[in-house]
Amino acid sequence: MTHAAGKPHAAGKPHAAGKPHAAGKPHGAGPAGRPPPVTHAAGKPGAPRRGPRHRRLPGLDKQAARLTAESALLGLVAGMAVVAPWTRDGYLLLLDWVSGPHQAINPGLYGLDPAALDALPYRLVTHALRTVVGSGATSWLMILLYFPVAAGGVAALVRGGRLRRYPAALFVCCNPFVVERIQAGHVPFLVSVALLCWLLASALHARRRGHWFAARPAGWYALAMAVGPHAAWLGGAGLLAIALLPRPRRADLVRTAGVIAAAGGIYAYALAVLASAILTVRVGENDLQVYAPHAGPGGMLATLVSLRGFWRGAADSSPQLGLGLVPATLMAVAALAGLVRLCRSDRAAGAALSVLALAGVLLGAGIRGPLGAVYQAAFDVVPLFVAMREQQKWVALTMIAYAVGIGMAVEGLAVACRRARLPMQRLTAAGALLAVGTVYAAVAPSLFWGLGGSVRISSYPESWYAADDIMGAGDEAVLFLPWHEYQPFGFTDSRTVATPAAAFFRRPVLSSDAVELGPVRTNSVSRRMAYVHRLLAAGGAGGLGRLVAPLGVRYVALARDREAESYAWLNRQDDLTPVLRTPNLDLYRVEVVGTGRVVSARTGDYAEAVGWAARGVLGSEAVLVDGPDRGAVPSSSSGGIHRTGSTSWQVRRGAPGWVVIPEEWSPGWSAGGLPTRRTAAGTVAVRVGTGAVAVRYTPWRWLRLGLITSLVSLAVLIAAGLVEHRRDLSQWWATPEGDGVQVRRPHRTRGGC
Repeated sequence: MTHAAGKPHAAGKPHAAGKPHAAGKPHGAGPAGRPPPVTHAAGKPGAPRRGPRHRRLPGLDKQAARLTAESALLGLVAGMAVVAPWTRDGYLLLLDWVSGPHQAINPGLYGLDPAALDALPYRLVTHALRTVVGSGATSWLMILLYFPVAAGGVAALVRGGRLRRYPAALFVCCNPFVVERIQAGHVPFLVSVALLCWLLASALHARRRGHWFAARPAGWYALAMAVGPHAAWLGGAGLLAIALLPRPRRADLVRTAGVIAAAGGIYAYALAVLASAILTVRVGENDLQVYAPHAGPGGMLATLVSLRGFWRGAADSSPQLGLGLVPATLMAVAALAGLVRLCRSDRAAGAALSVLALAGVLLGAGIRGPLGAVYQAAFDVVPLFVAMREQQKWVALTMIAYAVGIGMAVEGLAVACRRARLPMQRLTAAGALLAVGTVYAAVAPSLFWGLGGSVRISSYPESWYAADDIMGAGDEAVLFLPWHEYQPFGFTDSRTVATPAAAFFRRPVLSSDAVELGPVRTNSVSRRMAYVHRLLAAGGAGGLGRLVAPLGVRYVALARDREAESYAWLNRQDDLTPVLRTPNLDLYRVEVVGTGRVVSARTGDYAEAVGWAARGVLGSEAVLVDGPDRGAVPSSSSGGIHRTGSTSWQVRRGAPGWVVIPEEWSPGWSAGGLPTRRTAAGTVAVRVGTGAVAVRYTPWRWLRLGLITSLVSLAVLIAAGLVEHRRDLSQWWATPEGDGVQVRRPHRTRGGC
């Protein structure tokens, strides 16, 4: 038995029983990688020796656990350096990540928002966090979460000592991909990527164990999918690479299939969505075009290899990370060299991560890369592959592989520098280490301290608070203008963000969900949104208040940051009354009502409703697309309803006839067995008698059951993973060493594993 430096132990002086080697002094396995000979405690032949055990957690490898925890702490420090400016009073507003004082749970949790039906467990947990710590703190805490989780996961994936783990952990926190995604506000996606690091680490560990099933990879996979739907495809690619490379065994294939099947329980709620025919967003071929990666000055390949290529390109609010040619080249070369080194020491990990690095670039190019035809075919044919319409998200796999490769490269250079006998060799290795350090130095200014100071905490204008005080709380909605899903505001330093009105006002907010990207004007299937869009395009059609009344709109708010002149026609609407005028925001009250017990109904469509409103003959009656006509028109009846829950309304006793409920129409709305009808405005109408009636959204019952099943399956997998982890390690370290018995334990590399 020899030390790494080649110095043999003194004769008859084996290591003391149970004492691990000091960091940086591994056993001296032979060139062929054979395990060292067994020595017994106190040099006594035949005496069994057991591995190191934690006092409270038997079987815990203290060295590996400590290094992983240290790496996670390093990630936490890096994350704090990023979010520190955002911890002040105010609200963080990013492109797809906004917050406000009255941010409520998304209606998608109940199946009422087609654009928010994914990652329901995550949405539920974040709402609970907002309830505890507030919306402002939640916005930066969720971003902070990425850094320690990703750093710890990559450290567990790369294994080895500090010289290997620390650089890998720091790179997974500080790289162009992370900068782009934070500025885009893709926080759930980043958190799911952080969980994928743990998935890959546990999947590799399961392969080394060779068992037929592993609960830990299934738990990490399910947890990642619970946060972001893209993790289903990214994690699936990682699992397949680990199972198939370098050579698949039957146990690997069976175990991987079992992991995928077990983790699939997290999508039990998706079965309820399909079974209940709940509306989802409309994704078409044009989406691949508008969400294709943006090629930088060096071309598509160079852009993706440098971990960039976010689809917004040079558009407003897109990250402009100035990673020069030299740092980008050094990053790619160091990662490649490290992966080659990993392939020599750990074929399973090296082969899988090398393939994932390549796959991330090829698939990240999407329809504009060498696999464009294949990607297009998969988008058209493979179920649920539409989730990967933003093709550059595949580069997350490359980013994780880069982190591991750079960790391996830094360790190799550090060892070479320490072992070099000639000054020139040591100088060369040290220079290479400094060159790798320039990669971090190039990215850090764009990441730390609030993305290099480019994103600051926002404070909503006083006029917004004044408008909220005037409107108060209530069931009736506020229509927010300008009619854009994304737009810049003065209080965001003119950065384009998702319209934050729904997170600010206490009342329900009706705002645009149209992405307005080239040929893709909208992915929405909402009839209400289409109805409002047509009204606004027509300048209110001469009676905006009367025409939006069936939507339950009581107020119209206009942010005057831009386009205020385009909405000057609001002042000419007879059924709107100005109640607040400020330089930042105007507020109008709708003077008519079109919901509740309207009693009468007539058959008509959008054009006919607009014509009746222009002639002043449209009342509160329900305008039904398919009829029937009933009662005197125009009607002046309304009211008599109130919301009793997120998915239910109560109709009080009153005159018999038609009732209009201001909800998106769906066959799932039920009124005690009474048939519902769709209005021209896209809302729900039902004909009732004089008695009280409860109107409920019935798919919520099944969606709730599916959501509970998803959460229970996730909890079961997490519990099974914890049990498996403890049992596996206890058996691993507690196995006695007898004469001639070689125990399968991790071979310690420099710095400990």
